Amino acid sequence: LIRIPAGPFLYGSADSDELAWGDEKPQRTVNLPEYWIGRAPVTNDQFGRFVKATGHQTTAEITGQGRGWTGSTWDWIAGADWRHPRGPESSIEGKDDHPVVHASWDDAKAFCDWAGLTLPTEEQWEKAARGADGRIWPWGNEPPTVEHCNFNANVGDTTPVGQYSPKGDSPYGCVDMAGNVWEWTASWYDQTQGGRVLRGGSWRDNQRFARVSVRYINTPDNALDNVGFRAAAPVVSGS
Repeated sequence: LIRIPAGPFLYGSADSDELAWGDEKPQRTVNLPEYWIGRAPVTNDQFGRFVKATGHQTTAEITGQGRGWTGSTWDWIAGADWRHPRGPESSIEGKDDHPVVHASWDDAKAFCDWAGLTLPTEEQWEKAARGADGRIWPWGNEPPTVEHCNFNANVGDTTPVGQYSPKGDSPYGCVDMAGNVWEWTASWYDQTQGGRVLRGGSWRDNQRFARVSVRYINTPDNALDNVGFRAAAPVVSGS
């Protein structure tokens, strides 16, 4: 976990950002107390320890399917789950340090409850990703390249967390906050409470989705092969 200092930061997108969508505006100042956030998304190894300790069955395992890239289209894949991201014939062998995928919001929440942590709010996520100065990507305002992050299907799969460090790091030293996997947050997308906010873009998405202010929505029970999460925690006395 990395400690994020208290104080104001620029949240959302400025009108000058031609890539911004309407739900990112207006840009405004948000003041947050200090908090902890994961340096990286939760990995297969970490999630596996949780499953071993609790016997947790993920949403994808219960339903028998997860949504993912088949190689030609985006569709439901029978037998896809966190251990088998592309279906029963696939495996996470050799990928202990890759971010876990096919973890629904419900699965992410269960992991955090077990670990004594929380999911970050989208405000916490965004401050950790961009710092206080309103930058467009974690490293600044220059568009991403293959040296900054895993995006635009350049790799075609997840990569080990921190592979693009330090060039792609946030101002606080958080890794993979652009690309690799979308990350669940604790926040509802809007007042209808029909879906939770995802942040950060994924290995399949272009540079527009890798911007730190992008808000994406998914239902809490949906599991996908490009969605994971990172944990957070409040700062308590003595921590």
